[in-house]
Amino acid sequence: MCFHRKEYKYLKDGRLEDVLALIQVLALDKDSHRSEEGVKSELPALPNSADSWLQLAKEHQEFFRVVEGRKYPISLVTRHVSNESGEKRPPLSPEHTQALLNSAIELHDRQIRRSQRWTVLIPIWVAVIGGAIAIIKVLAESGSA
Repeated sequence: MCFHRKEYKYLKDGRLEDVLALIQVLALDKDSHRSEEGVKSELPALPNSADSWLQLAKEHQEFFRVVEGRKYPISLVTRHVSNESGEKRPPLSPEHTQALLNSAIELHDRQIRRSQRWTVLIPIWVAVIGGAIAIIKVLAESGSA
């Protein structure tokens, strides 16, 4: 299933798993800001749904903050804006991390439901078109008689 529209970014193959993995690394690791190489040290494989972890983070600004040109450009928005000062911010609590993971799953599920909404209309359109063809046929036959 391939969706190119921006609002369907969670429906790319492997996207949810990639987002969940990146959230966990950035939420629970001692370092709050990471480089692409830093993420790769925790998640040795590239993401399945993007060319890089940096690209994935850019596509999901609802969770991730990316400041290009910095040594450590990737962070979680919620962790970056925490009350701590400086670059060292404590890892998120397991409860806060779970809430972020649940939010990503909910966004994914909503996009699935939204993408499937049109399928309900197919039988209706088939019936309307079939009825219109039948009416046209009856009118054409009655006009030729």
